[in-house]
Amino acid sequence: MISEHFDTRTRINMKLALDRICRNRPVGEDHAFRRSVAEHIIRCALTGRTGIGQLVDAGERAVVTTRAARKPA
Repeated sequence: MISEHFDTRTRINMKLALDRICRNRPVGEDHAFRRSVAEHIIRCALTGRTGIGQLVDAGERAVVTTRAARKPA
């Protein structure tokens, strides 16, 4: 459970980062997309980088990774 690993401030930052990344994106409400972004954000936070900017950057990297994975070969 996420609440076991992170304090309230970090959880709020993680949610804000996820919302910022997914807002205004055509696939922003897609479960698989949000899950991919969330996993990157969680991994970032687990390394101790819990600032909103750091978490948003991790989410942006997830977007690039997800986009690259979806491109046909």
